[in-house]
Amino acid sequence: MVMVEKDVLIIGCGPAGMAASIWCSDLGLSHFALEKEDSTGGQLHKIYNPITNYPGIRSIAARDLAGSFAEQVTAMGGEMRASSSVISVDGSSLTAELASGEKLWAKAIVLATGVRRRRLDLPGEAELRGVLESGAKQAAETAGARVAIVGGGDAAFENALILSKYASEVTLIHHSDRFRARAEFLDPVRRDPKIKIIESTVVRELVGEKGDLKEIGLDGKNGTQRIPTDFLLVRIGVAPNSELVKGFVNLDAKRYVITDATCETGVEMVFAIGDVASPLSPTIATAVGQAATAIKVIKMRLAKS
Repeated sequence: MVMVEKDVLIIGCGPAGMAASIWCSDLGLSHFALEKEDSTGGQLHKIYNPITNYPGIRSIAARDLAGSFAEQVTAMGGEMRASSSVISVDGSSLTAELASGEKLWAKAIVLATGVRRRRLDLPGEAELRGVLESGAKQAAETAGARVAIVGGGDAAFENALILSKYASEVTLIHHSDRFRARAEFLDPVRRDPKIKIIESTVVRELVGEKGDLKEIGLDGKNGTQRIPTDFLLVRIGVAPNSELVKGFVNLDAKRYVITDATCETGVEMVFAIGDVASPLSPTIATAVGQAATAIKVIKMRLAKS
């Protein structure tokens, strides 16, 4: 069944998608706002430290900010549908099909699907107990344990500092001998006696016993080895959720959506905003600004048609 046409279809209800909904309401554009997860907020639900760099707010918990966004969407008359997974998008007809079988049609599509954390893609990574989701959230669980962290950026080093306060030892593993982490994280890690850094090494194997992580297999400049590990945290960056538009919009080498200054893709009336199109500045402020740009452009286009 094809539903009644709307002006805008917004796919994703993180900060970018919710800001797009707010601007649609403000400019009088009818719209769908769909979120595949069972709650809106996107990556805000993956942030466990206070947000201190969003203009106008000195400090706020990420989940509280997600709630504030959602409350404003509702107050302005917007409607977000959670647990509504879009499985395909047709850029030529501006239609989308949902996992439920519904088909939606709009005059413009705004992709705000964000990013997901990259994984090692090793057997057992999703099943073994001991693979952490968040160092900040689960730090107390690691008390007296042996923790391994994979990554070389700010997130990996910051988590190493957090977990070293609880764990008996922390091993930080990076595929290179060069690190992306800023000095404010790198220097304290190097000084921490509980943190060991293994450079130019990759994790090749996760070894479990009765469902619990016990060891990790390493391959690097020191050869092949296994080290006892109770907990593993992977922080090797993120990957854009651009699969819906792969094949009909231009993607860069890392699969981020390429857009112009108006946030439009190479397909007319198909826009991308937020982290899925912002590899250089994946911030809440960027997402909100791009939402305003895209919706204002759509409003102007529709006013002329």
